[in-house]
Amino acid sequence: MRHTEKDQQVLAELPDILTSWFTEHEERLQSCGITGDIQQSPADGRTKTSAWMMLERDDHIGALIVWSSGEAELEYGDVVSGQLQQRHLDLHTFPDLLDVIESLLEWFRTKGGQSPGA
Repeated sequence: MRHTEKDQQVLAELPDILTSWFTEHEERLQSCGITGDIQQSPADGRTKTSAWMMLERDDHIGALIVWSSGEAELEYGDVVSGQLQQRHLDLHTFPDLLDVIESLLEWFRTKGGQSPGA
């Protein structure tokens, strides 16, 4: 599938959008017992930039890595059992990114505790 110039611009902004989402929702996540961090790749001229969000509550962890190409990796697991789920995704739009974030938050909701919402 070929992307239009507008599509390419949206994809290039996905790492920044993830960073903004985390910054805007960090307090709400913390109020639900979820701690986290967000990092971005350095602005050193690389062709693909990325951002990665790490979330943790009790013995459960989750990570979402998003590249400016639209590629994404979603990982979540239980530290005690050692079970880890991994999914490779191809994001095309801002709503695609929100859907992935919501699926990660839903996983945390199913593991108990308050719902942080999206």
